[in-house]
Amino acid sequence: MNVSRGRYFENKVKEFLKKSDYNIICSNFYTPYGEIDLIAEKGRKIFFIEVKSLTKSNIQNPIKKIDMSKVRRIYLCISYLKKFCRIQSYQVDSYSVYFKNGKINFELYPDLRLQ
Repeated sequence: MNVSRGRYFENKVKEFLKKSDYNIICSNFYTPYGEIDLIAEKGRKIFFIEVKSLTKSNIQNPIKKIDMSKVRRIYLCISYLKKFCRIQSYQVDSYSVYFKNGKINFELYPDLRLQ
């Protein structure tokens, strides 16, 4: 995926989250283990969010764009971050973003876990 397209969709998810009363803490957080697209807070919970943009060809099953190795890297990033920050309650979510009928759509895949 093209970087500018990815950033565009990440910004759309960020706007969506703000309208849903999330506080955006950080975008594109890099660690030695990889990147977390968005880190947000709502209530007392921290959300680590992976954003995937979809094309017409992969719109039927968007969750397939996130494999276990990606989820594992996100959890490694969180472990790294926990060395420096106190994080008690957190969740890993993914948003798939795509155009349909000229409108941007968001699909949430909540609470991704290692299996």
